[in-house]
Amino acid sequence: MSSDILKAIIKSVPADFASPSADYQVVRETMTPFHGHPTSADLSIDLQAYEGVRCGWHSLPHHNRDGLVALHYHGGAFVSCNLDAYHFYGELICRALDIPVVLPDYRLAPEHPYPAAHDDCFNAYRGLLEAGIRPEQIVVLGESCGGALALATLIRARDDDLPMPACFVSVTGWFDLSVSDYPAIRDPFLTPEWVQNRARDYSQGQLALDDPKLSPCFAELRGLPPLYLQVGEHDTMAPGALELAKNATLSGVEVTVESWPGMIHGWHGLLNAGVPEAEEAWARIKAFIRGL
Repeated sequence: MSSDILKAIIKSVPADFASPSADYQVVRETMTPFHGHPTSADLSIDLQAYEGVRCGWHSLPHHNRDGLVALHYHGGAFVSCNLDAYHFYGELICRALDIPVVLPDYRLAPEHPYPAAHDDCFNAYRGLLEAGIRPEQIVVLGESCGGALALATLIRARDDDLPMPACFVSVTGWFDLSVSDYPAIRDPFLTPEWVQNRARDYSQGQLALDDPKLSPCFAELRGLPPLYLQVGEHDTMAPGALELAKNATLSGVEVTVESWPGMIHGWHGLLNAGVPEAEEAWARIKAFIRGL
């Protein structure tokens, strides 16, 4: 059963939060209050360029770059929230997992359509490797639309004979942008039509929404690193994550799937609101990566 604080947050979300009629400009306006929060004084943010992609290293005083590093591909539905708006989430992950966090500042649609974000995300990963970060140090995370970008990065890296990272962790990632299936209970933060429209903002008609380049759950997955998927019961994108788990399993990829009853899209981001389910989710992610 969901906690009282999570129920209260869900109840406070406007009924039209993810209206199918919203365009990308409305999405940007809607997302703004949820991002760009201040960071703590002890958080270090070091801006670096990897393969021409601006990235932010988020770390605490006791961190170093010799151990595990999280490479996090953030959300924002392809159209909103650049790196500067996501430093607070870098800190959230940094503290939850107690490791440094790198966030790439990939280009946003529709000004920069496909494959701009895909290219930036891949180049950031390749750039980290070329900078001397060992692949076994890297834990790749993908949040919301960043899940699609992260998984596409690993598929392209595999095809280019680059070494795989230690693992991939989905933070309610988008893996089927056609949203061919979805839960019967409406998610307060996403509707299928809203997701499809954001995918169209990005793809600009270049690809069908179920094309494996956009919807990586349908791609050839053999040779990928271990996948860790926390799947919320009411998350609009849950069926895509389950399709990914099925296809990855049948491709010989190690997959860990966790069922989270009552959970919605993006519940991990409610950690700073004191939501216990978010606290537990990050604790389990930390235990997973420490157990590799």
